[in-house]
Amino acid sequence: MLLIWPVLIGVIIGFLRGGGIAQLGALSLKATWLIPVSLVIQLLIFPLIDPQPIIAWGTQYFHIGSYLLLVVFIVINRRIMSLVSAGAGMMANFITIVVNGGYMPVSVTALSRTGAEAVITHLQQYGYWGNVMLMSEKTALNFLGDILYLPPFIPFSVPFSIGDVIISIGIGWLIVQGMGRRAKN
Repeated sequence: MLLIWPVLIGVIIGFLRGGGIAQLGALSLKATWLIPVSLVIQLLIFPLIDPQPIIAWGTQYFHIGSYLLLVVFIVINRRIMSLVSAGAGMMANFITIVVNGGYMPVSVTALSRTGAEAVITHLQQYGYWGNVMLMSEKTALNFLGDILYLPPFIPFSVPFSIGDVIISIGIGWLIVQGMGRRAKN
């Protein structure tokens, strides 16, 4: 949900610079099918409302796999610097997820500040909610976990990580870059 903001901001800046949505096709990204496959996997393992994911077995492995697909996409399209930037954020998240057994650690503070009290209760009782786990003293690289948050009055306020911030900058930059390109005649 956090990625909605960089997309909107990127589109607005792209329009302000005189670009258009149709010009995004000029980016000529390769293997774009990896993105929707990764997003579908994320939706299947990360519950939006119900604490049980659609795929409950091997959630942590699917989580790692969804990031691997995105890493492959970034490597294939490494000639585009904005994607390399987003890739740095993905790698920060990917490493954090791998060293924590396939789950992204999330802080109680960030959850409570976004009003996710039910998630905190569930995490304290069961240890994980889809593809996230509650931070503890045993959490590796906890500073790269979901420790940041938007104020609750902002729509789609959720905890997020430093890696998510870097991904967001890369996505916004990619959209601005793509919308600013002129069609070749």
